[in-house]
Amino acid sequence: MKRSEGKKMKITRVLVTGGQGYLGSLVNETLSRSGLEVVSLDSGHVSDTRAALPHVTYEQGDVLEPASWQTALTGVDAVVHLAAIVGDPACGVDEDLAMRTNYLGTIRVVEACRRFGVGRIVFASTCSNYGSTEGGQADVWSPLNPQSVYAQTKVLAEHYLLSPHANGPEPCILRFATLYGLSPRMRFDLAVNIMTASAVAQGHLVVHGGSQWRPFLHVRDAAAAILKCVHKKPGSPAAVYNCGSNNENYLIKDLAELIQQEVPGSVADVLGESLDPRNYRVDFSLIRQDLSFTNRFRVVDGIREIRQAMMNGAYEDYLSPRYSNYLRAVDLSKQGVS
Repeated sequence: MKRSEGKKMKITRVLVTGGQGYLGSLVNETLSRSGLEVVSLDSGHVSDTRAALPHVTYEQGDVLEPASWQTALTGVDAVVHLAAIVGDPACGVDEDLAMRTNYLGTIRVVEACRRFGVGRIVFASTCSNYGSTEGGQADVWSPLNPQSVYAQTKVLAEHYLLSPHANGPEPCILRFATLYGLSPRMRFDLAVNIMTASAVAQGHLVVHGGSQWRPFLHVRDAAAAILKCVHKKPGSPAAVYNCGSNNENYLIKDLAELIQQEVPGSVADVLGESLDPRNYRVDFSLIRQDLSFTNRFRVVDGIREIRQAMMNGAYEDYLSPRYSNYLRAVDLSKQGVS
């Protein structure tokens, strides 16, 4: 199916790849509650969140092998493509697998969409694509400077989606800020989440450097932005959006101070300079202008909800491998899962 050129696109049925992940499980919920019929595709290697939304249709399959799942695209109007090995450390466990899953997997999904006449694809990318910005804020027209295999896979996938070679569904690409907040498939390998959990459980949090900038976005706000993209007017000029909020760019040391304020008595352990070369502030004006997207949550809300959950006895095992993409990738690699 060729890309829409201003035609009305009625979206009623959506396939979500990576639908049992940290973001995907909440995308399922958000789309379903909006009245959309949701089909959730996941490899099942990392988590099982099916009990949270029993009315969603669940399919198991690998994006690299569409023959095993592509019939789930029957009657689907849009695809939300989240399936990926997510994060720099997780991608570093097996760089070849990361490239195949994140880049080649995207090509395979687009090819399947083309065969089944799917009109739109919403793609989860990352603000990490900007790498390190010198002064000012990176907007969607700023040069991309990926500093890791993870970001490289996302940049390559973006280029493919925007190229004439894709010749498939109309793309809407969201470069997400760093996510945080509670989810049915919880992660404690994200800055806000792990720093808050450490402050609550151990009375201290670790800060590497602190002078680097990062933008942050609540995982529920990310799901809400995806819903906006699903219903985006066809043929709109912009295909790429930074997804976040201008007032949610933080220095890591300021994030640590905010957590200390919300978890009284906690202490920040500053361990020299960060070895991570990424340092970026991001401008999110375009998504607010085009899609009327605004964040409902601020970082302090995420800190408070995680603090409360842990004080209520949840996540006593927050250091378990099941809450870390990297540690799960290591486990799967040892098991020979690819």
